[in-house]
Amino acid sequence: MTHTISLTAGQQSLTIRSDTPDVIHWATTYFGPYWKTTPANSNTTHNGPLLTITNGDHHRPATHTHHAVFAREPIGYTHQPDKTVTAHTLAGPPLAFRYTPAQQHLHISSQQAIETTHPGRPTPLAIATTRFAREMLRAQLLADGWTLLHASAVVLPDDRALLAVGNSGAGKTTTALTLASAGAGLLANDCCFARPNTAGTLDLLPWPAAAAVGLGLLHALHFAELARLHLQAGEPPHPTQDPRVTDALLTGRPWALRTTAGRELKAHIWPEQLTRWFGLTLATTGTATRVLLPRTVSSATTPPRGDDATSTVTDSVFMAADEDRYPDMFGFTAGNPAGTPEACGQVLQRMNRLSRQAIDLRYDEGANRRTLTTLITTRPGLDREMER
Repeated sequence: MTHTISLTAGQQSLTIRSDTPDVIHWATTYFGPYWKTTPANSNTTHNGPLLTITNGDHHRPATHTHHAVFAREPIGYTHQPDKTVTAHTLAGPPLAFRYTPAQQHLHISSQQAIETTHPGRPTPLAIATTRFAREMLRAQLLADGWTLLHASAVVLPDDRALLAVGNSGAGKTTTALTLASAGAGLLANDCCFARPNTAGTLDLLPWPAAAAVGLGLLHALHFAELARLHLQAGEPPHPTQDPRVTDALLTGRPWALRTTAGRELKAHIWPEQLTRWFGLTLATTGTATRVLLPRTVSSATTPPRGDDATSTVTDSVFMAADEDRYPDMFGFTAGNPAGTPEACGQVLQRMNRLSRQAIDLRYDEGANRRTLTTLITTRPGLDREMER
């Protein structure tokens, strides 16, 4: 029996077909909070790209001409003379991929049947399905004029969206989660799509992905205890979460963990866990009317930045190829992982016409809540909630 859903974001869609229901169930669970998932008839002619999943039927070739690391998974791939692209995982449960560009059809299969070990949690095949479905729909959105920003965003009760941009560590996630914990709708904690609209602002769409959250922020927002309760109840952690982070959550250690190279190790939270674990509201669309420029400062004596109007947003706001954890092995985006140069230029121009506000954040959750409260001037009910 074939199980089918249609996945839609903006005006773009793709079809996912699987011979096992757990793949479709996880795709619905994963994308459902942000993108529209609709059960579909397996015999209906699909519009747009097609992703077919087969559990337990493929053969691994001996070699590949190229290698990549996709979401920390090593994969070998080869561009065949007939324009198709074949690929295989090089570690973990063997998965095979075959992409036919002319039909926009990606087939993913496992070497042997993969069963669910934790009810409600995804198999490696289901995880691969959501990752590559997202990549295929990313390509469709970029072709439709959207761009992919390295930014966080929240939607306020009056439908205004605040877009926070900055370098890694600036405080984008802190800004978004602090506002979301106070009642705003979380549209993005790290990445989102943007496109200019006729009103002179920016339309936003979510980029479904696990949120990477530092232990300090989880404790400051009182989320760490909630995560610990779910982990203690037997819910497995995200497959890419470092075991040291899981151990810290289980034992209640609040301080930041870092690798020997200085990189912070963070908790990885599925989109649906943001709601189920922490009670956050997720937003499916937004209209950005203001750009926030957060930075995290360690001292109260740090000089404030200059006039907000002179704080220009640069092209570093776009997702760069060298920081993208999802290399385009199959050529979905034609070498433009963040959008066409024309679309990026239009979005950047529009962002610099919007109101821009510099925000200084500190290692003090209460102070950050008070700082961010000042952004809300038209919804006093939300102001009071944030001040609690």
